[in-house]
Amino acid sequence: MNGSNIFLHMFDGMEDPRVNRTRIHPLESILGLGLLGALAGIDSFVGLQDFAETHEDILKTIVPFPGGIPSHDTIGRVFSLIEVERFHSIFFDFTEKLKRKVDELVAIDGKTIRNSHGKNPLHVVSAWSESNKLVLGQIKTDSKSNEITAIPLLLDMLDLENNIISIDAMGCQKKIAQQIVAKKGDYLLALKGNQKNLYDDVRAYFENGEDLDEMSYWEEFDKGHGRIEKRQCWATSNISWIKKHHDWAGLVTIAAVRCERTIKHKKSSYTRFYISSLPDDAEKICNAARMHWGIENKLHWCLDVVFNEDKCCIRNDNAPEIMGIMRKWALNIHNTTKPKTVSLKRSLAKCAMSPKNAFAILRTL
Repeated sequence: MNGSNIFLHMFDGMEDPRVNRTRIHPLESILGLGLLGALAGIDSFVGLQDFAETHEDILKTIVPFPGGIPSHDTIGRVFSLIEVERFHSIFFDFTEKLKRKVDELVAIDGKTIRNSHGKNPLHVVSAWSESNKLVLGQIKTDSKSNEITAIPLLLDMLDLENNIISIDAMGCQKKIAQQIVAKKGDYLLALKGNQKNLYDDVRAYFENGEDLDEMSYWEEFDKGHGRIEKRQCWATSNISWIKKHHDWAGLVTIAAVRCERTIKHKKSSYTRFYISSLPDDAEKICNAARMHWGIENKLHWCLDVVFNEDKCCIRNDNAPEIMGIMRKWALNIHNTTKPKTVSLKRSLAKCAMSPKNAFAILRTL
């Protein structure tokens, strides 16, 4: 199997949505160009055409262009017609092969792509593997409020056994907890006002402070970039009083995590409350609560700042979602292959300078 076949083989199984007479450019060539462009941080169809024209001599050694370089209109039309569910399935299968660790924390959270679909921007709920630094999958929703219906669909795709699933307050729902437990996973769910009675009971219990000395306790410090942060966690499984009034599948522990941050001599603090199916191990729960924010810092921030996702103005039909998956596909590849000493921004820049660098990355997979 030659280099071209190895690279384009990952798109096997995608059905070409075009009628025969309009298939001047092979589907796998357009998708291959899209992924190579995503690896280079290109965020528009015009950019993909320019990238292909600039590096045509190199690209055609691995991506066939029998009809010449496709125009940006052609690329955009194909992306808008591609069946999202099948494309996501191929992305999911590819990502499963990249995973190196089994037991892990999987963080679930949503993000809106601001400039997609005009007044109704695309909102996507993603699953992030903290130990593997991989996006495991995503589900589109109509709005942030519909995350409650999207999260169960995303969890259905994933192997949750022996994993900790962390979700913010929007996903703190009894059916979601039941689903995680049924799939042999553990949950760490943040509490806020959407579960008002449970939140008030847990908050009052910790703020009363009578049993804090008898709880599992952990504290840790972080220092860097002009910031000092102290985290404290209290966890207890002595919650028979809660179970009398709140019926949650697999509920074992409640926890409070207090963060105190000092930046340039200015102090701020906040406390978050959690319910969990984990044992009352304050260190483990504190680490899981901290690692949950990896989905913000290592996924959402990278998509916005490095891939420029929020400024991407692709809006036609399925194209915003397909491009969103392409960006996450590229992020997964970079996170799997780049040395720790090389930043993501630099890794993208090298691929933009020459497709040879992208080919070298793909050959290592």
